[in-house]
Amino acid sequence: MLSCADTAVALRTIGCRTNQEEMFALKGALMEKGFHVVDSLHDARIIIVNTCSVTSLTESKTARFLRTLNSKHPNASILVTGCFAQQHGAALLKYRGVEWVVGNAHKHNIPSLLSDKTKNLLIDTNQNDKSIFWEDCLLDPSASDRTRFSMKIQEGCDFKCSYCIVPALRGSSKSAPMQQMLDIFKRAVDKGYKEIVLTGTHIGQYREARDNSNLEELITRFLKVNGNYRIRLSSLDPRDLSGTLIAMAGEEKRVCNHLHVSVQSLCADVLSSMNRPYKELDALIDRLSSFRQKYPNAALGGDFIVGHPGENDAMFEVTLNSVKQAGFTYGHVFRYSKRPGTPSAGMADQIAESVKKTRSDQLRDLLQSSRDVFLYSQVSRPLCIIIEESEPARGISSNYIKVEVPKTAAQKNSWMRVSLSGKTKGVYSVAECLNGDEYE
Repeated sequence: MLSCADTAVALRTIGCRTNQEEMFALKGALMEKGFHVVDSLHDARIIIVNTCSVTSLTESKTARFLRTLNSKHPNASILVTGCFAQQHGAALLKYRGVEWVVGNAHKHNIPSLLSDKTKNLLIDTNQNDKSIFWEDCLLDPSASDRTRFSMKIQEGCDFKCSYCIVPALRGSSKSAPMQQMLDIFKRAVDKGYKEIVLTGTHIGQYREARDNSNLEELITRFLKVNGNYRIRLSSLDPRDLSGTLIAMAGEEKRVCNHLHVSVQSLCADVLSSMNRPYKELDALIDRLSSFRQKYPNAALGGDFIVGHPGENDAMFEVTLNSVKQAGFTYGHVFRYSKRPGTPSAGMADQIAESVKKTRSDQLRDLLQSSRDVFLYSQVSRPLCIIIEESEPARGISSNYIKVEVPKTAAQKNSWMRVSLSGKTKGVYSVAECLNGDEYE
């Protein structure tokens, strides 16, 4: 049997925000069991890798990383979990140094597995099981060392986008019990977290099992908790954008004035081939544009995929024009990557990589121009940031602006009122500190 107290464990994450949050949760669970969690791989007896399979390129990088781990750290035992583990299962046990392969729905069992002498172990599950054991896979607020607290409220996805392998690897949508979420939320507020981020594979599919309460109702319950905090929503699908959510993001003081929408494309023909809603695309663009016009200080982000099979220059131009119309303040652009096992991978009219690169560069340039205009509109306007780095003071505003206050020190996880100067330092907007530190 392994002695937890004598066992150094290092964690590594590849992929999405959900993966990152799961590993922070696992870190807390391991520490609670008595394991010694370390940063350096050289000091680790066990290395846990939470993997990703969102694209074939990501899978290739993941496989290379796993192969190099054993050569660089031959004395460490490796545990592989996440979507790559879910996808390839027993094949990963053939990698040198890999002793455990754990499917997505059994991540909460990892601390117990590491206490057992059994190795060469594959633990898989039916990803469509709705009875996910939420108690063990959520991060205890007391275990986090970060300034923002991420709450995983949901797992899996019920949609079947033609390019996406995630539903096959994470299963159908499963939601955490509302009362448990409320208890964790209260503990996070009591612990002193000033920003709580709601995360999951697809948070708009949150449904309370008992009474089918949705995301808006969950947020409403959270807002009844007294405290000096704000709530940030992670990525939303266009189908999630109810009038209530839009109003919350624009008007509710304790909800960040920030929406991030995974539109993927703004051309109806491309959306149709992606097996995504396209018939109400004009209404979506109007809704996004109205949000920006009604709440000009609010951030609007988007996820985009360029070069999906069949996308021609004219279709891409439609997306560019619609991005301008909607008024995005920033965006994340991804080049389409063939994903074996998805309908898109077998489609005709695959797009050349050179064309994908040209289009992604065009879209990124357009989004950066929109970002510059938005940042300029915020110059001299008082903003409130949460300090994430102490010296110089750095933090993030409610409307998703990364801010640096040069030559100024501040306590982490404190509020600071600032005014942007119009200058930038890398990804940070330069600001000066204003009097007062209350949240506005």
